[in-house]
Amino acid sequence: MINMKCPICGKDLDLQNKQIGTSENGDPIFNEYAICHSCKKQWNLDKQRAKKIAAKKAAEEKAKAEAEARAAEEKAKAEAAARAAEEKAKADAAARAAEEKAKADAAARAAEEKRAARREAKARARKEAIARLAADKGISEEEAERILKERARARKAAAQKAATDATATDNSEEQKYGNIPAEEIRDKREKAVRKGYEDMLATDPDSKAAKKKKKEEAETAKAKEDVKSRKMDDYDDEKSSDDEDDDEYEYVDEYPRFRPGRIILGIISLLAFGFCIYKGFVTGLSTSGADVTSAPGMNYVIVALCMLVTALLYFIMNNRDTLFAFLIPMIVYIGSAVFAFLKHGDEFELLILAGVSGVLAVISLILAIASRGGDDYDDEDDYDDPFEEEHDN
Repeated sequence: MINMKCPICGKDLDLQNKQIGTSENGDPIFNEYAICHSCKKQWNLDKQRAKKIAAKKAAEEKAKAEAEARAAEEKAKAEAAARAAEEKAKADAAARAAEEKAKADAAARAAEEKRAARREAKARARKEAIARLAADKGISEEEAERILKERARARKAAAQKAATDATATDNSEEQKYGNIPAEEIRDKREKAVRKGYEDMLATDPDSKAAKKKKKEEAETAKAKEDVKSRKMDDYDDEKSSDDEDDDEYEYVDEYPRFRPGRIILGIISLLAFGFCIYKGFVTGLSTSGADVTSAPGMNYVIVALCMLVTALLYFIMNNRDTLFAFLIPMIVYIGSAVFAFLKHGDEFELLILAGVSGVLAVISLILAIASRGGDDYDDEDDYDDPFEEEHDN
């Protein structure tokens, strides 16, 4: 049993149970008291324990309420963040839609401008053909235009007549013998007889004829699809050939792309080469250790050699329209950037050179991607131009 000391005099306390009242049934109610006979003081231990339990319970309830409040606040913050993210996503989607619409409108305007330029070019070609014919024959432009239109009509009439003559020749060959029906009539009769015979055999679903008929129908459908696809391919080939004829007078630009940009990058690389060589000799190329490559000056020299290689590549491949004119220097830039970053140590200039090399590599990549862009005209529907053939001649 633990001896309790008096908080006043420090002597031992006497623990006793004293009656403080009775219950509803008349049973006595006892509480434990700590009595100090020296100070004549007593303390109700049960009452103090009850106060401590009540205080602990109140603290737990307060902590629980605070936890619930924090959870509610966090939930409200999460919901607000979700709403903000949703609104931002909607705003971004609307912005992207507006940007795509603007790009589509710009592309449509550019296509319309290109078509207008093509029409103007054809109109100029017609005018040049009329003027050339008028100058050759010494007649007015109205008369030359009338002559060209008559020539175009004559060419069309000749083509139609040739097609009619070919059809008439085929019909005459088919009707060479009067007592023999034409080939088309014979084919129709033969197909009708064969169909009647097959229908008669098709009444038996297990017969070989019925199975053969189904197989032939599948093959016929497949053949029709093949013919249709071949016709579409022929139409596409014809259309592409017509487009190539229309683009006969278009200017082909074989000038290498971004030559000024290559020259500027080469000059920047040469300047970086000179700076690195200067820093290398000023810093020193020797070291006290066994590893010579760990000298700061040697690091500058290696970066300088990379810059010299990129400058020479840009100057040598300046007149070549190839993707490697940008990719090879970009790879060298990346290598020099990585080397300078790994070896910079306490040298802040090497870290700057690594950043410059990275920027030059990114610029080279952008120029490489942009150099592959196309400037072709959009295709447009061909129409009959009576002056095109005269212009070609």
